[in-house]
Amino acid sequence: MALKGVVAERLAGKKREVAGMIAEKSTLFEELRHLNLLLVEDDELLRNSLELFFENEGCRLLARGSAEEGLSVLRQQPFDVVITDFRLPGMNGLDFLRALQELQPDAQKILLTAYMNENVLAEAFRLGVHEFIEKPLSTDDVEDALVRILNRRGGAGKICQ
Repeated sequence: MALKGVVAERLAGKKREVAGMIAEKSTLFEELRHLNLLLVEDDELLRNSLELFFENEGCRLLARGSAEEGLSVLRQQPFDVVITDFRLPGMNGLDFLRALQELQPDAQKILLTAYMNENVLAEAFRLGVHEFIEKPLSTDDVEDALVRILNRRGGAGKICQ
């Protein structure tokens, strides 16, 4: 009898946890639909996958394959969130972040990298990076980083309570 109660309690807790995660993600995308997002990623498969993912959620994500292409659009329009890879052809991600900081210092910044080390971290923090996502990544990793950014930013309301 006591075991049944414990199992039932744990199942109820898991149901509440899953329901909270679904509500959190629903709220996340409601918030993101009002923002302009830029992704700078040279890996075509990852870039296209994230572009499709955000499009399916009704979000405005503009994706570019190089830092130079990213800077070109940054000169033309404002972005609320910029997600960039560290290793890019031509200009690397840190140089891109330096230019981004000059062009749009208020943009929230997320750095994607498979090459995390103390020097990269220190320079990225200095350049105003708000979140890091290590590769290989999942959409959950991206969603979690965006929730943290929006919660810190304040936005229309906190995503997580």
